[in-house]
Amino acid sequence: MRQIFRPLVAATVLVGLLLPFAPAQAQWVFVARKALGRIHQITEGGNQQNGRAGYDFATVLLDAHADKIFSTALELARKNPSVRILMQDPGQRRIQIAEGDRTATLNVVPFNDDVSQLMIAGHAGPGEGSTASLVVQAVLRVCKEMGKHCEVSN
Repeated sequence: MRQIFRPLVAATVLVGLLLPFAPAQAQWVFVARKALGRIHQITEGGNQQNGRAGYDFATVLLDAHADKIFSTALELARKNPSVRILMQDPGQRRIQIAEGDRTATLNVVPFNDDVSQLMIAGHAGPGEGSTASLVVQAVLRVCKEMGKHCEVSN
């Protein structure tokens, strides 16, 4: 009887310890699912009087492995004759590209094996216009290439 009772107690304690985490995990999954494919855009304005352009950011959660998103973005950059790849770091899943005086840094952050965040930060050189639409278009190209539905959040 003791041999059966000990594993049963251990299993009950284990389930009791894990139960408080199950609702939190379920809530996170629910929130993440609602956020998938929604592109969020932020603009940090520069100072036009001083000729300083601002930074533009676009970010999206995708239900894909971070390495797949990174390799897709890198391949798109390599195929684009109008951009130069300034830096690539597959270990950190980071790419920096340039088009004229505009630069952009792309970074992919894994949340787990199935969900990752793609972030792009763009910066225009002095006298150049905003990079906001360019970073959003870059995110949309990666989404399309991967067969993911993405849309700009309001």
